[in-house]
Amino acid sequence: MPKGMVITVGVGRGIEHAIALSIRNSHPDQIVFLVTEQSAKTLERIEEEAKGLGITLPPYETELIRDENDAELAYEAAVSAIRKLGEKDIAPSDITVDYTTGSKPMSAGALYAAIMEGCGGIVYVTGERDENGRVISGTERFLTFAPTRLLARRFLTEAVRLFNAWQFTAAKQLIDEFLQPFPKDKVPELFPDLDGLGKLCAAYQAWDSFDHIAAQKAFDGVDRKTMERWSPDGQIARNKGWVNKLARKLQSDKPTERLCEELLVDLWANALRRLDEGRFIDAVARLYRLAELIAQFRLLRQFEIDTSDVEMGKVPENMREKLENYRDERGKVKIPLRASYELLEALGDEVGKAWAQPKLRDALSARNNSIAAHGLEPVTGEVAYKLKEAIEPLLNSVVPNLQQCLQETEFPNLSP
Repeated sequence: MPKGMVITVGVGRGIEHAIALSIRNSHPDQIVFLVTEQSAKTLERIEEEAKGLGITLPPYETELIRDENDAELAYEAAVSAIRKLGEKDIAPSDITVDYTTGSKPMSAGALYAAIMEGCGGIVYVTGERDENGRVISGTERFLTFAPTRLLARRFLTEAVRLFNAWQFTAAKQLIDEFLQPFPKDKVPELFPDLDGLGKLCAAYQAWDSFDHIAAQKAFDGVDRKTMERWSPDGQIARNKGWVNKLARKLQSDKPTERLCEELLVDLWANALRRLDEGRFIDAVARLYRLAELIAQFRLLRQFEIDTSDVEMGKVPENMREKLENYRDERGKVKIPLRASYELLEALGDEVGKAWAQPKLRDALSARNNSIAAHGLEPVTGEVAYKLKEAIEPLLNSVVPNLQQCLQETEFPNLSP
Protein backbone atom coordinates (compact mmCIF):
# COMPACT_ATOMS: atom_id res chain seq x y z
CA MET A 1 0.00 0.00 0.00
CA PRO A 2 1.25 3.54 -0.73
CA LYS A 3 2.44 5.56 2.23
CA GLY A 4 1.92 9.24 2.91
CA MET A 5 3.48 11.86 5.12
CA VAL A 6 2.31 15.19 6.55
CA ILE A 7 5.08 17.47 7.77
CA THR A 8 4.93 20.81 9.57
CA VAL A 9 7.47 23.26 8.21
CA GLY A 10 9.08 26.07 10.22
CA VAL A 11 11.43 28.90 9.25
CA GLY A 12 14.57 28.29 11.35
CA ARG A 13 17.94 27.55 9.77
CA GLY A 14 18.93 23.89 9.89
CA ILE A 15 15.44 22.42 10.09
CA GLU A 16 15.69 21.31 6.48
CA HIS A 17 18.26 18.70 7.53
CA ALA A 18 15.93 17.14 10.13
CA ILE A 19 13.01 17.14 7.70
CA ALA A 20 15.06 15.52 4.93
CA LEU A 21 16.24 12.80 7.31
CA SER A 22 12.69 12.24 8.53
CA ILE A 23 11.53 11.75 4.94
CA ARG A 24 14.31 9.23 4.34
CA ASN A 25 13.38 7.44 7.57
CA SER A 26 9.67 7.13 6.66
CA HIS A 27 9.95 6.43 2.89
CA PRO A 28 6.65 8.11 1.90
CA ASP A 29 5.22 7.91 -1.61
CA GLN A 30 3.45 11.25 -1.25
CA ILE A 31 3.96 14.26 1.05
CA VAL A 32 1.85 17.21 2.09
CA PHE A 33 3.85 20.00 3.75
CA LEU A 34 2.01 22.22 6.24
CA VAL A 35 3.39 25.69 5.62
CA THR A 36 2.75 29.33 6.44
CA GLU A 37 3.41 32.15 4.01
CA GLN A 38 6.82 32.60 5.63
CA SER A 39 7.80 28.93 5.96
CA ALA A 40 6.85 28.09 2.34
CA LYS A 41 10.29 29.42 1.39
CA THR A 42 11.86 26.63 3.45
CA LEU A 43 10.76 24.08 0.86
CA GLU A 44 13.62 25.16 -1.47
CA ARG A 45 16.12 24.48 1.29
CA ILE A 46 14.51 21.08 1.99
CA GLU A 47 14.87 20.13 -1.70
CA GLU A 48 18.54 21.22 -1.73
CA GLU A 49 19.29 19.38 1.52
CA ALA A 50 17.60 16.21 0.28
CA LYS A 51 19.57 16.37 -2.96
CA GLY A 52 22.81 16.81 -1.03
CA LEU A 53 22.00 13.75 1.08
CA GLY A 54 21.13 11.68 -1.96
CA ILE A 55 17.44 11.61 -1.05
CA THR A 56 14.88 11.69 -3.83
CA LEU A 57 11.84 13.60 -2.67
CA PRO A 58 8.53 11.99 -3.63
CA PRO A 59 5.75 14.12 -5.16
CA TYR A 60 4.48 16.69 -2.70
CA GLU A 61 1.82 19.33 -2.19
CA THR A 62 1.40 22.10 0.35
CA GLU A 63 -1.41 23.04 2.70
CA LEU A 64 -1.40 26.62 3.92
CA ILE A 65 -1.83 27.50 7.61
CA ARG A 66 -3.06 31.08 7.62
CA ASP A 67 -1.85 31.85 11.15
CA GLU A 68 1.01 29.90 12.74
CA ASN A 69 -0.19 30.99 16.19
CA ASP A 70 -3.67 29.48 15.82
CA ALA A 71 -3.75 25.79 16.77
CA GLU A 72 -7.30 25.39 15.44
CA LEU A 73 -6.32 26.62 11.98
CA ALA A 74 -3.31 24.32 12.10
CA TYR A 75 -5.57 21.41 13.01
CA GLU A 76 -7.94 22.15 10.11
CA ALA A 77 -5.04 22.39 7.67
CA ALA A 78 -3.57 19.10 8.92
CA VAL A 79 -6.94 17.36 8.55
CA SER A 80 -7.20 18.72 5.02
CA ALA A 81 -3.69 17.42 4.28
CA ILE A 82 -4.52 13.96 5.60
CA ARG A 83 -7.66 13.85 3.49
CA LYS A 84 -5.76 14.99 0.42
CA LEU A 85 -3.61 11.91 0.81
CA GLY A 86 -6.78 9.89 1.26
CA GLU A 87 -7.93 11.06 -2.16
CA LYS A 88 -4.77 9.44 -3.50
CA ASP A 89 -5.83 6.11 -1.97
CA ILE A 90 -3.53 6.45 1.02
CA ALA A 91 -5.33 5.24 4.14
CA PRO A 92 -4.87 7.16 7.41
CA SER A 93 -3.21 4.06 8.87
CA ASP A 94 -0.49 4.47 6.23
CA ILE A 95 0.15 8.14 6.97
CA THR A 96 2.92 9.45 9.24
CA VAL A 97 2.72 12.95 10.71
CA ASP A 98 5.98 14.74 11.54
CA TYR A 99 5.33 17.69 13.85
CA THR A 100 8.97 18.48 14.67
CA THR A 101 9.30 21.95 13.17
CA GLY A 102 7.08 24.99 13.02
CA SER A 103 5.42 26.93 15.82
CA LYS A 104 4.06 25.16 18.88
CA PRO A 105 0.43 25.79 17.81
CA MET A 106 1.27 24.27 14.41
CA SER A 107 2.72 21.18 16.08
CA ALA A 108 -0.24 20.92 18.47
CA GLY A 109 -2.77 21.14 15.63
CA ALA A 110 -0.93 18.57 13.52
CA LEU A 111 -0.59 16.19 16.46
CA TYR A 112 -4.27 16.43 17.32
CA ALA A 113 -5.27 15.88 13.69
CA ALA A 114 -3.11 12.77 13.53
CA ILE A 115 -4.85 11.38 16.61
CA MET A 116 -8.38 12.27 15.54
CA GLU A 117 -7.94 11.02 11.98
CA GLY A 118 -6.37 7.75 13.10
CA CYS A 119 -3.02 8.15 11.39
CA GLY A 120 -0.64 5.22 11.59
CA GLY A 121 2.35 7.03 13.04
CA ILE A 122 3.61 10.22 14.62
CA VAL A 123 7.29 11.15 14.43
CA TYR A 124 9.33 13.73 16.26
CA VAL A 125 12.99 14.36 15.51
CA THR A 126 15.11 14.99 18.57
CA GLY A 127 18.80 15.05 19.47
CA GLU A 128 21.46 17.29 20.99
CA ARG A 129 20.59 20.96 20.71
CA ASP A 130 22.59 24.10 20.11
CA GLU A 131 22.34 27.38 21.99
CA ASN A 132 19.23 28.30 19.94
CA GLY A 133 17.44 25.07 20.86
CA ARG A 134 17.82 23.51 17.40
CA VAL A 135 18.84 19.87 16.96
CA ILE A 136 22.52 19.66 16.01
CA SER A 137 23.05 18.03 12.63
CA GLY A 138 24.29 14.49 12.98
CA THR A 139 22.74 13.89 16.40
CA GLU A 140 19.19 13.32 15.19
CA ARG A 141 17.03 10.58 16.69
CA PHE A 142 13.53 9.67 15.56
CA LEU A 143 10.84 9.23 18.19
CA THR A 144 7.97 7.39 16.56
CA PHE A 145 4.76 6.19 18.16
CA ALA A 146 1.27 5.14 17.10
CA PRO A 147 -1.44 7.73 17.85
CA THR A 148 -4.02 4.95 17.89
CA ARG A 149 -3.22 4.34 21.54
CA LEU A 150 -4.04 7.94 22.35
CA LEU A 151 -7.20 7.72 20.28
CA ALA A 152 -8.04 4.44 21.98
CA ARG A 153 -7.96 6.22 25.33
CA ARG A 154 -10.46 8.80 24.04
CA PHE A 155 -12.77 6.06 22.71
CA LEU A 156 -12.43 4.17 25.97
CA THR A 157 -13.43 7.21 28.02
CA GLU A 158 -16.52 7.78 25.88
CA ALA A 159 -17.45 4.10 25.89
CA VAL A 160 -17.22 4.00 29.69
CA ARG A 161 -19.47 7.05 29.89
CA LEU A 162 -22.05 5.32 27.70
CA PHE A 163 -21.77 2.09 29.69
CA ASN A 164 -22.38 3.91 32.96
CA ALA A 165 -25.44 5.52 31.36
CA TRP A 166 -26.66 1.97 30.46
CA GLN A 167 -26.31 2.77 26.76
CA PHE A 168 -24.66 -0.58 26.09
CA THR A 169 -25.52 -0.83 22.40
CA ALA A 170 -24.07 2.61 21.68
CA ALA A 171 -20.93 1.83 23.69
CA LYS A 172 -20.45 -1.47 21.84
CA GLN A 173 -20.91 0.21 18.47
CA LEU A 174 -18.35 2.86 19.38
CA ILE A 175 -15.81 0.22 20.39
CA ASP A 176 -16.47 -1.89 17.30
CA GLU A 177 -16.02 1.17 15.09
CA PHE A 178 -12.59 1.83 16.56
CA LEU A 179 -11.44 -1.80 16.49
CA GLN A 180 -12.77 -2.60 13.01
CA PRO A 181 -9.50 -1.86 11.09
CA PHE A 182 -7.40 -4.12 13.34
CA PRO A 183 -7.03 -7.90 12.94
CA LYS A 184 -9.45 -9.59 15.32
CA ASP A 185 -6.83 -11.97 16.67
CA LYS A 186 -4.59 -9.01 17.59
CA VAL A 187 -7.23 -6.88 19.31
CA PRO A 188 -7.01 -8.51 22.78
CA GLU A 189 -3.28 -7.89 22.78
CA LEU A 190 -3.32 -4.39 21.27
CA PHE A 191 -6.33 -2.97 23.11
CA PRO A 192 -7.18 -5.23 26.06
CA ASP A 193 -9.31 -2.63 27.85
CA LEU A 194 -11.46 -1.88 24.81
CA ASP A 195 -11.75 -5.56 23.94
CA GLY A 196 -12.84 -6.46 27.47
CA LEU A 197 -15.25 -3.54 27.72
CA GLY A 198 -16.83 -4.53 24.41
CA LYS A 199 -17.52 -8.02 25.76
CA LEU A 200 -19.04 -6.54 28.91
CA CYS A 201 -21.27 -4.28 26.81
CA ALA A 202 -22.58 -7.32 24.94
CA ALA A 203 -23.33 -9.12 28.20
CA TYR A 204 -25.10 -6.21 29.87
CA GLN A 205 -27.01 -5.26 26.73
CA ALA A 206 -28.42 -8.79 26.49
CA TRP A 207 -29.22 -8.86 30.19
CA ASP A 208 -30.92 -5.45 30.11
CA SER A 209 -33.01 -6.72 27.17
CA PHE A 210 -34.12 -9.83 29.14
CA ASP A 211 -32.15 -12.14 26.85
CA HIS A 212 -30.68 -14.01 29.80
CA ILE A 213 -29.41 -16.97 27.78
CA ALA A 214 -27.41 -14.68 25.47
CA ALA A 215 -26.22 -12.71 28.48
CA GLN A 216 -25.00 -15.90 30.13
CA LYS A 217 -22.99 -16.83 27.03
CA ALA A 218 -21.57 -13.29 26.79
CA PHE A 219 -20.54 -13.29 30.45
CA ASP A 220 -18.86 -16.66 29.94
CA GLY A 221 -16.65 -14.93 27.35
CA VAL A 222 -15.40 -12.38 29.92
CA ASP A 223 -12.33 -13.62 31.77
CA ARG A 224 -11.58 -12.99 35.42
CA LYS A 225 -8.81 -10.51 34.63
CA THR A 226 -11.24 -8.31 32.70
CA MET A 227 -13.84 -8.47 35.48
CA GLU A 228 -11.24 -7.50 38.08
CA ARG A 229 -9.93 -4.69 35.85
CA TRP A 230 -13.35 -3.10 35.54
CA SER A 231 -14.81 -4.10 38.89
CA PRO A 232 -12.26 -4.44 41.71
CA ASP A 233 -15.15 -4.67 44.18
CA GLY A 234 -16.42 -7.85 42.52
CA GLN A 235 -19.75 -6.42 41.34
CA ILE A 236 -19.37 -7.76 37.79
CA ALA A 237 -18.62 -11.21 39.19
CA ARG A 238 -21.78 -11.00 41.32
CA ASN A 239 -23.77 -9.91 38.26
CA LYS A 240 -22.39 -12.85 36.29
CA GLY A 241 -23.39 -15.25 39.04
CA TRP A 242 -26.89 -13.80 39.14
CA VAL A 243 -27.38 -14.06 35.38
CA ASN A 244 -26.03 -17.61 35.31
CA LYS A 245 -28.44 -18.67 38.07
CA LEU A 246 -31.43 -17.04 36.38
CA ALA A 247 -30.53 -18.39 32.94
CA ARG A 248 -30.29 -21.93 34.28
CA LYS A 249 -33.73 -21.66 35.88
CA LEU A 250 -35.30 -20.21 32.75
CA GLN A 251 -34.05 -23.23 30.78
CA SER A 252 -35.66 -25.68 33.21
CA ASP A 253 -38.53 -27.95 32.16
CA LYS A 254 -40.34 -27.25 35.43
CA PRO A 255 -42.76 -24.28 35.49
CA THR A 256 -42.00 -23.69 39.17
CA GLU A 257 -38.31 -23.30 38.28
CA ARG A 258 -38.88 -20.95 35.34
CA LEU A 259 -41.31 -18.72 37.24
CA CYS A 260 -38.84 -17.98 40.02
CA GLU A 261 -38.09 -15.27 42.55
CA GLU A 262 -35.01 -14.25 40.56
CA LEU A 263 -37.15 -13.44 37.53
CA LEU A 264 -39.41 -11.18 39.61
CA VAL A 265 -36.40 -9.38 41.11
CA ASP A 266 -34.74 -9.00 37.71
CA LEU A 267 -37.86 -7.46 36.20
CA TRP A 268 -38.17 -5.11 39.18
CA ALA A 269 -34.52 -4.01 38.88
CA ASN A 270 -35.01 -3.36 35.18
CA ALA A 271 -38.11 -1.27 35.89
CA LEU A 272 -36.19 0.78 38.45
CA ARG A 273 -33.50 1.51 35.86
CA ARG A 274 -36.11 2.72 33.40
CA LEU A 275 -37.54 4.99 36.11
CA ASP A 276 -34.07 6.41 36.78
CA GLU A 277 -33.74 7.16 33.06
CA GLY A 278 -37.14 8.85 32.93
CA ARG A 279 -38.37 6.25 30.41
CA PHE A 280 -41.78 6.03 31.99
CA ILE A 281 -43.55 4.09 29.22
CA ASP A 282 -40.94 1.32 29.47
CA ALA A 283 -41.07 1.42 33.26
CA VAL A 284 -44.86 1.07 33.32
CA ALA A 285 -44.75 -1.83 30.85
CA ARG A 286 -42.32 -3.69 33.08
CA LEU A 287 -44.20 -2.90 36.27
CA TYR A 288 -47.51 -4.06 34.80
CA ARG A 289 -45.91 -7.31 33.69
CA LEU A 290 -44.44 -7.68 37.17
CA ALA A 291 -47.90 -7.25 38.70
CA GLU A 292 -49.07 -10.15 36.51
CA LEU A 293 -46.08 -12.31 37.38
CA ILE A 294 -46.45 -11.76 41.12
CA ALA A 295 -50.00 -13.12 41.01
CA GLN A 296 -48.98 -16.00 38.73
CA PHE A 297 -46.00 -16.81 40.97
CA ARG A 298 -48.12 -16.80 44.12
CA LEU A 299 -50.85 -18.99 42.63
CA LEU A 300 -48.34 -21.49 41.30
CA ARG A 301 -46.15 -21.70 44.40
CA GLN A 302 -48.82 -21.55 47.11
CA PHE A 303 -51.75 -23.28 45.44
CA GLU A 304 -50.29 -25.13 42.43
CA ILE A 305 -52.61 -23.18 40.13
CA ASP A 306 -51.32 -22.36 36.65
CA THR A 307 -53.03 -19.21 35.34
CA SER A 308 -52.61 -20.44 31.75
CA ASP A 309 -54.50 -23.65 32.53
CA VAL A 310 -56.51 -23.34 35.75
CA GLU A 311 -57.70 -26.59 37.33
CA MET A 312 -61.21 -25.71 38.46
CA GLY A 313 -61.08 -28.28 41.25
CA LYS A 314 -58.54 -26.07 43.01
CA VAL A 315 -60.74 -22.98 42.72
CA PRO A 316 -63.18 -21.92 45.49
CA GLU A 317 -66.77 -22.56 44.46
CA ASN A 318 -67.69 -18.88 44.61
CA MET A 319 -65.14 -18.17 41.84
CA ARG A 320 -65.80 -21.05 39.45
CA GLU A 321 -68.66 -19.53 37.50
CA LYS A 322 -66.72 -16.34 36.95
CA LEU A 323 -63.57 -18.11 35.82
CA GLU A 324 -65.55 -20.26 33.39
CA ASN A 325 -65.89 -17.12 31.28
CA TYR A 326 -62.18 -17.39 30.53
CA ARG A 327 -62.31 -20.90 29.06
CA ASP A 328 -60.96 -20.86 25.51
CA GLU A 329 -61.79 -22.92 22.44
CA ARG A 330 -59.34 -25.60 23.57
CA GLY A 331 -61.07 -25.94 26.89
CA LYS A 332 -58.34 -24.26 28.93
CA VAL A 333 -59.14 -21.60 31.51
CA LYS A 334 -56.64 -18.78 31.09
CA ILE A 335 -57.12 -15.92 33.52
CA PRO A 336 -55.79 -12.35 33.26
CA LEU A 337 -54.30 -10.10 35.94
CA ARG A 338 -57.54 -8.95 37.54
CA ALA A 339 -58.98 -12.45 37.81
CA SER A 340 -55.66 -13.75 39.18
CA TYR A 341 -55.75 -11.33 42.08
CA GLU A 342 -59.44 -11.97 42.66
CA LEU A 343 -58.70 -15.70 42.82
CA LEU A 344 -55.90 -15.09 45.32
CA GLU A 345 -58.31 -12.98 47.36
CA ALA A 346 -60.90 -15.76 47.30
CA LEU A 347 -58.22 -18.19 48.46
CA GLY A 348 -57.51 -15.94 51.44
CA ASP A 349 -54.00 -15.07 50.33
CA GLU A 350 -52.43 -11.87 51.65
CA VAL A 351 -51.25 -10.86 48.18
CA GLY A 352 -54.81 -11.24 46.89
CA LYS A 353 -56.06 -9.01 49.68
CA ALA A 354 -54.07 -6.17 48.09
CA TRP A 355 -56.61 -6.17 45.28
CA ALA A 356 -59.28 -5.09 47.74
CA GLN A 357 -57.19 -2.00 48.50
CA PRO A 358 -57.62 1.02 46.22
CA LYS A 359 -53.87 1.64 45.92
CA LEU A 360 -53.16 -1.18 43.48
CA ARG A 361 -56.39 -0.85 41.52
CA ASP A 362 -56.00 2.91 41.17
CA ALA A 363 -52.42 2.49 39.96
CA LEU A 364 -53.45 -0.09 37.39
CA SER A 365 -56.37 2.08 36.28
CA ALA A 366 -53.98 4.97 35.69
CA ARG A 367 -51.86 2.66 33.55
CA ASN A 368 -54.94 1.37 31.65
CA ASN A 369 -56.09 4.91 30.90
CA SER A 370 -52.69 5.83 29.44
CA ILE A 371 -51.66 5.78 25.79
CA ALA A 372 -49.42 2.78 26.61
CA ALA A 373 -52.50 0.64 27.29
CA HIS A 374 -56.13 1.41 26.40
CA GLY A 375 -56.49 5.15 26.81
CA LEU A 376 -55.12 8.42 25.47
CA GLU A 377 -53.51 9.92 28.56
CA PRO A 378 -49.72 10.43 28.56
CA VAL A 379 -47.53 8.10 30.62
CA THR A 380 -46.13 10.50 33.19
CA GLY A 381 -43.73 9.99 36.04
CA GLU A 382 -46.70 10.21 38.36
CA VAL A 383 -48.35 7.21 36.69
CA ALA A 384 -45.12 5.21 36.76
CA TYR A 385 -44.22 5.94 40.37
CA LYS A 386 -47.78 5.32 41.52
CA LEU A 387 -47.62 1.86 40.03
CA LYS A 388 -44.16 1.26 41.49
CA GLU A 389 -45.32 2.18 45.00
CA ALA A 390 -48.35 -0.11 44.71
CA ILE A 391 -46.33 -3.11 43.53
CA GLU A 392 -43.34 -2.83 45.88
CA PRO A 393 -45.11 -4.21 49.00
CA LEU A 394 -46.48 -7.12 46.96
CA LEU A 395 -43.00 -7.97 45.73
CA ASN A 396 -41.63 -7.78 49.26
CA SER A 397 -44.32 -10.26 50.30
CA VAL A 398 -43.30 -12.90 47.78
CA VAL A 399 -39.53 -12.14 47.86
CA PRO A 400 -38.65 -11.48 51.52
CA ASN A 401 -34.93 -11.03 50.72
CA LEU A 402 -35.60 -8.52 47.96
CA GLN A 403 -33.00 -5.96 49.04
CA GLN A 404 -30.28 -8.57 49.25
CA CYS A 405 -31.13 -9.85 45.78
CA LEU A 406 -31.10 -6.33 44.36
CA GLN A 407 -27.46 -5.97 45.38
CA GLU A 408 -26.62 -8.78 42.96
CA THR A 409 -28.53 -7.09 40.12
CA GLU A 410 -27.01 -3.63 40.56
CA PHE A 411 -25.05 -2.57 37.51
CA PRO A 412 -21.43 -1.52 38.10
CA ASN A 413 -20.12 2.01 37.63
CA LEU A 414 -16.86 1.82 35.71
CA SER A 415 -13.82 4.09 35.81
CA PRO A 416 -11.65 4.46 32.68
